[in-house]
Amino acid sequence: MARLVSIRVDERTLAEAKRLGINYSEVMRELLKNEIERRNDKDFLESLYKIHRMLKDVDRDQLLSDLRKDRGQRR
Repeated sequence: MARLVSIRVDERTLAEAKRLGINYSEVMRELLKNEIERRNDKDFLESLYKIHRMLKDVDRDQLLSDLRKDRGQRR
């Protein structure tokens, strides 16, 4: 379901958009979708960075050994 959202645009910009035949509603929808995607990507990368920082001190060999041991206990 779509919702009506309004924005304020100065007269000169609106007149120029009309003169150029710009569908400003479509432009705004696309810009909003792009901004949402950009911010979601940014949040995802920040989460990956935090995970990376938490795991950087983990001993890889010890982790693998523990995983193998746990796997063996479940059989």
